[in-house]
Amino acid sequence: RSFTVANNRFVKDGVEMVLKAGCIHYSRVPREYWRDRLLRIKAMGLNAIQTYIPWNFHEEVKGQVSFEGQRDLTAFLSLAADLNLLVFFRGG
Repeated sequence: RSFTVANNRFVKDGVEMVLKAGCIHYSRVPREYWRDRLLRIKAMGLNAIQTYIPWNFHEEVKGQVSFEGQRDLTAFLSLAADLNLLVFFRGG
């Protein structure tokens, strides 16, 4: 797998592509709706999503970090990958 820029164009796995991205905040969408919302994004013709990782959502109490249940970032990213969506994420 690869993702590069060549001749001012995005190239994924050797094929030029146009990125069409939407923004979704997994922390604000109930987990049971993640799949539905990502499928809706795909239905709009988008091939990528952008999300941020709100650290205060994962560490509500200093020193106690949680990535379980609604906070399961790995599950969200895996679901996006299963649906063939690229993900751009940033810490927040």
